[in-house]
Amino acid sequence: MTTSRTLSILQVITQRRFSGAERICLSLCEALQQRGHRVRLLCKEGGQMADEARAKAIDVSTPGISGKLNLLAPGRIIHAAREIKADVIHTHLSTASLMGGIAGKISGIPVLGHVHALNTWHYYRFSTLIATCSAGVARHIIANGAPVDKVRVVLNGIDLRRFDNVPSRTESRRLLQLPDDAPIIGCVAHLSAKKGQEYLLKATAFLQKQFPDLRCLLVGEGVMRDDLVQMANTLGIRNRVHFLGYREDVVTVMNAMDIVVLPSIAKEGLGLVLVEAALLEIPTIGSNAPGIDEAVQDGVSGFLVPPGNAEKLAEKIAGLLTDKLLRKQLGEAGRIRAQNLFSLEAMAASTEDVYREMVTRG
Repeated sequence: MTTSRTLSILQVITQRRFSGAERICLSLCEALQQRGHRVRLLCKEGGQMADEARAKAIDVSTPGISGKLNLLAPGRIIHAAREIKADVIHTHLSTASLMGGIAGKISGIPVLGHVHALNTWHYYRFSTLIATCSAGVARHIIANGAPVDKVRVVLNGIDLRRFDNVPSRTESRRLLQLPDDAPIIGCVAHLSAKKGQEYLLKATAFLQKQFPDLRCLLVGEGVMRDDLVQMANTLGIRNRVHFLGYREDVVTVMNAMDIVVLPSIAKEGLGLVLVEAALLEIPTIGSNAPGIDEAVQDGVSGFLVPPGNAEKLAEKIAGLLTDKLLRKQLGEAGRIRAQNLFSLEAMAASTEDVYREMVTRG
């Protein structure tokens, strides 16, 4: 066996929505195909993921593998793996990793369990090796019981082509019907308590006297939407806050912002939206929490603030809004860092190295 031969890879995910982990999985499938490998994707039918995969000419199968008590799932994964003579099964998220790990134990096919967030080691215990999207997630899963020698850090990667031909800042604002000269901040995240949008709203309220034209964009849907709308009303800033919902054109929306903020109060897998903002040369502010502190290099590509501290967040936002040169410096440094560390090509190469390690082990 040579280490340079092409591989046959079964990618397995039981997606809940079409969000961070799902996008990473799909991008990786496409990148691996472009590197000459055979890829088949097992996922749930319905929703956006299967359709997106087919549009990208990725071989997709939807055999019904959802549910942590689905006793048929391991057999269905084995069948798909044997059908393509898989060298490796690569699983994403907890359910697929639990069932895929069992399938690997039965079939003898090595399994890479991919941890995209701060998940429980239990679901990955049958995997041959474990890939984590950040060093912070690696530390979490090891503290949770994973053997150190089984964990490999594979930083999330972004397809840099997504940032080609993005409308200009002025055009992005025109498309969103926003004033060209207003200071605009925003957050792109699921609307949930752990993402901390309430602290961004409180920071916006602190800043309204200093910046009378300030606008705050919240991009995403979630269970906290009604609560956040009510909070904006209570704080007297409802006319400043734009709830944009889920957007396909999220890159264009971000490009309308002067600062992208992720004020999470919980640990993140990585905080990939901050990397996307950096690729647009937009300075970022994130909570000083594991995962986010890898997406943002404090004082270089943006700033880190204590989680749940609206006053400190407002202070950093004000400092950036009043210093155009600093925004430019942080944006340029952030873009260079993101291109070097978080490209899709780098992620695909790192993942391929882990595959070959498993295949060589036998």
